[in-house]
Amino acid sequence: MNYEVNIEGFEGQDIEVKTSFWSGPKLLINGQLAPKGSKRGEMLLQSNVGKQFVARWKPQIMGIDIPQLVVGDKVINLVEPLKWYQWVWGGLPIALVFVGGALGAIAGITGFAINAKVFRTEMDSVLKYVVSAAVSISAVVAYFIAAMLFTILIHGT
Repeated sequence: MNYEVNIEGFEGQDIEVKTSFWSGPKLLINGQLAPKGSKRGEMLLQSNVGKQFVARWKPQIMGIDIPQLVVGDKVINLVEPLKWYQWVWGGLPIALVFVGGALGAIAGITGFAINAKVFRTEMDSVLKYVVSAAVSISAVVAYFIAAMLFTILIHGT
């Protein structure tokens, strides 16, 4: 997903954050990756008056949620934070971590990450909860199928 970013002093520049399930967030300035800063994880931004600012990511909720962008000393929320009840509902697959070992952790965390993205979409509010429930159920089903296949692989038929 792409998120447009408006930063004071950078008006007229096309600044956006591109996120992916498989890789970390990327900061794009006028369609190009932001130049790297002097330290690991830092990026350089040049304001409209020519002043350079250091930007970095501030992870949210174990790195699963969309990070905040810190430019200089200013923290920028790229998206509105999820409500507590969205975290609880979307986080139901996390229960698999406690009952399913490594396979449960993979299924649960993946389900949770997908649910967080579902709540960030523009779809109808009720539909978000229906889709999130389907994702949670799918995570449980995927866990049981993977566990069954793993058991068959280890013990034979």
